[in-house]
Amino acid sequence: MTQQVATGAPPLRRTLPANGVRKDIQALRAIAVGLVVINHFWPLRLPGGYVGVDVFFVISGYLISKHLLGELERSGRVKLSAFYARRVKRLLPAATLVGVLSLAAAWLWLPFSRWEAIAQETMASVLYVENWLLAAKSVDYSAHNDAASTVQHYWSLSVEEQFYLVWPLLLMVVFMLATRFRLRHRRMLVLAMAVLGAAAFAFCVWITFTNKSQAYFVTPARVWEFAAGALVAIAGTAWFERLGPLTRWATSGGAQWLGYGMIAYSAVNYNEQTYFPGVAALLPVAGTLLVIASGPRGPVWSPNTALAMRPVQFVGDVSYSLYLWHWPLVVLAPALLGRVPSSLDKVCLIAAALGLSFLSKKFVEDPGRTKLLKGARPRTTFIAMALAMAIVCALGASMLVAMGQAQNAEALKGQSLSSQPCYGARSMNPANNCQDAFRAPDLANVGKDEAPWFDTPECTAAPDPIEVRDLKLLTDCDFTGGAKATATVWLVGDSHAEQWKTSIYELARQNKWNLRVSLLGGCPFMGAKRIAFLGAPTLDPGIQQKCVEWGAKLTARITVEKPDMVFVSSFGAGETIDDGSGRSQGSQYFDLASKALASWSGVGTKVFVLRDTPLTLSHSTPDCVALNASNPMACANARTDALPPDPIADTVVKMDDPRVKLLDFSDQFCDQSKCYAVIGGLHVYFDRDHAARSYIHSMLPVMIARFNAARSQMPG
Repeated sequence: MTQQVATGAPPLRRTLPANGVRKDIQALRAIAVGLVVINHFWPLRLPGGYVGVDVFFVISGYLISKHLLGELERSGRVKLSAFYARRVKRLLPAATLVGVLSLAAAWLWLPFSRWEAIAQETMASVLYVENWLLAAKSVDYSAHNDAASTVQHYWSLSVEEQFYLVWPLLLMVVFMLATRFRLRHRRMLVLAMAVLGAAAFAFCVWITFTNKSQAYFVTPARVWEFAAGALVAIAGTAWFERLGPLTRWATSGGAQWLGYGMIAYSAVNYNEQTYFPGVAALLPVAGTLLVIASGPRGPVWSPNTALAMRPVQFVGDVSYSLYLWHWPLVVLAPALLGRVPSSLDKVCLIAAALGLSFLSKKFVEDPGRTKLLKGARPRTTFIAMALAMAIVCALGASMLVAMGQAQNAEALKGQSLSSQPCYGARSMNPANNCQDAFRAPDLANVGKDEAPWFDTPECTAAPDPIEVRDLKLLTDCDFTGGAKATATVWLVGDSHAEQWKTSIYELARQNKWNLRVSLLGGCPFMGAKRIAFLGAPTLDPGIQQKCVEWGAKLTARITVEKPDMVFVSSFGAGETIDDGSGRSQGSQYFDLASKALASWSGVGTKVFVLRDTPLTLSHSTPDCVALNASNPMACANARTDALPPDPIADTVVKMDDPRVKLLDFSDQFCDQSKCYAVIGGLHVYFDRDHAARSYIHSMLPVMIARFNAARSQMPG
């Protein structure tokens, strides 16, 4: 007390209770999970809430490194088997419980089209490789519209477990080398963490710039965040303790305010377009480090004083379970409620997640850590772990089998219905007099067999591919049946050209064509730099350059080969391009598209441009139909909204080239007022962007008639 009076420094409050748990770290956990939960329920309200995961990574790096360092300094080694066994008992019980219950709930309440991804990701999650599966999906364009699985959030747990697997080995090797060469082990550990962290950060910046989607999930891009936490654990806070009382009082409070402010700023101002993790991750990581390094003491005006209150500490205590429980509720809620959740629904779901978190912590998480297999050898724990993983994988495999059976049953039902006059697009033909064209779907679901991307035995990789970076973008399809080919035809474009494959392939079979196919999802065919997709900026230079390079090579190849015909389509209404001129989209599209189309028609090729299908507006989707199965009209969109101008179609009209014809099938999706999600008992759309294969195939008679009519009007 005398010292405090002499220096004039108010006392520092300590946030370390008797059980040794730092309240400031529990507050960080509460903030981290709160950011993630709010971001998942209200992504537009807190677009950068995903930084909560980075806060968790820094905390894990700090706490695990501090624990391992203590063991090394006490005994000179780490008992690896005991360490891994503790991790298993700490994390696996609750994660397995939530994963299995989520799998069962999805099996009961979600449509079978969702089962495959959920089963695969549940198995990947229990094996702690979910992040790598999501990284692989992130570079697969056909997976971009996949609905989220119930365990998608387990990717961060996979990253942490991979960290836990390697980290004790790394620290032990560095410690033993320092001991052998009589070096200061802490200094060597700090050096090792700094070098590793710097290298990992450099990799993170590079991969974020070159492949942002993949960078988010891959473990090496996150290692530096764990290393940053480890640096604080190893270097300690002796520098802080050496400060004078008044300086320490001001510094700790200021650092804590600044740290929390940095986390808050990134959560509010970052969004999906932020190049993250990359350099942007420095802000929440540095903020977390400031809070940890300046604690556990702080002045009364520190934010830690308020964050030490019981409600905040409770959320921190259940943060692991809350992280596990909240996301399955986000995914399952629409199916359970039969509607898109309202704000009140979301508040109730968060309350339910908190309740489930409390129960699982009390009856699963804590007993798993303290009582499960108490006194057993680590080997017994590992056997139990392997058994639990095997059971979950068996359940996932069973779900895959069930999905296949459901898909086959729907396919057989579809075949039996396909001959009816009011099936699919046929119901749009007035001659068929279909009174219930927009009735409830006759088939229960849209499964993977309805995806536009599929293979057929007639198609093989071309020996002379169009090579763009590591992609080979040309397929040869022989639909002649052994006869002499009547024509050489190309199908080109993005995934919105691919959705026409099922009908184009049938045309090729009937006419005995050799078909060459070059498709690149998300890229306009005419070599344009795409800068936005459905209004969201896509600033990845790798994607932009890939589109430009493919379009240029495609145009040149077709011009050289002079095929008889080309079918082309593109998602012009959803892809914003930039030729550097600053002109309107219509003007840019016209110049680039007309140049490509004219180069093909100029060598005698007949070009057929397929007008793009109506937009779903994220409304006329299978998910909407599932929630409104008895009234699919609720999922219809106004024609004026669903059919905005198609710049490629407009280009054809303006060109007035006799060898370039527009095939417009909008009347097969829309009447004069609306565009529909279900027509003739079929789902019109496979996902939020692409038409379903069966529906496109049901349009075949109309496509044949309009194709033949257009071709008959062409010269030659």
